[in-house]
Amino acid sequence: MYYNLMKVIEDLQFKGLRIVVDKSGFSYGHDALLLADFVRMGPKDSALDLGTGTGILAILLNGRHGTPFTAVEIQPGAAALIEESIALNSQHDITPLCHDLRTLHEILPRESFTCAVCNPPYFSGGTPSQNEGVNISTHQESCTVEDVAVCARLMLKNGGRLWMCYPASGVAEAFSALRNNGMEPKRIRLVSGRNGPYLALMEAKKGGKTGLVWENTITNQQTGDAHGE
Repeated sequence: MYYNLMKVIEDLQFKGLRIVVDKSGFSYGHDALLLADFVRMGPKDSALDLGTGTGILAILLNGRHGTPFTAVEIQPGAAALIEESIALNSQHDITPLCHDLRTLHEILPRESFTCAVCNPPYFSGGTPSQNEGVNISTHQESCTVEDVAVCARLMLKNGGRLWMCYPASGVAEAFSALRNNGMEPKRIRLVSGRNGPYLALMEAKKGGKTGLVWENTITNQQTGDAHGE
């Protein structure tokens, strides 16, 4: 495993929050920060971070909204880094859980959360990285958008919401997976880079009625690629 080879502590520039990452592997991309700005939740919610990676979404959203989180990560090394970040920030209402989201319903009560966030792996095929951790974080071998939608259906209460990001070119695929699992897309915001829209931020509601709000596209010149750092 690649974790803990180049471990550093980064300042998240918000309320003194810090995050422990391993620079020898995938840490987090700008898409996670954009997704955090898109999410609407509160302290009375109970949230899942599905495929939390280094924990960036759980850390930021807990810090901003006071929402308790269960941060689910399949890689033991990454889960260990999250524990360090939680201790650094004294965010004791974030619970790290090293588990496969595809079988999360086997160890946690079904329909027990009000909301979930996910920055899923985007890529399939292509030339894999020699870094196993990077492959797990960015490629769909262990997590597809269908897996995320199934998990949300099983774990969210009726009316619960899922926020996720996905390549703009894959919006149809994402919407199909969500609706096949009773998660109705309710809000979308495109992110445009140097070459046009490249990322879609989405909100879906379990058991929701049809009706989609298109928010204004935002422009991000820092990167033109999803999962860009």
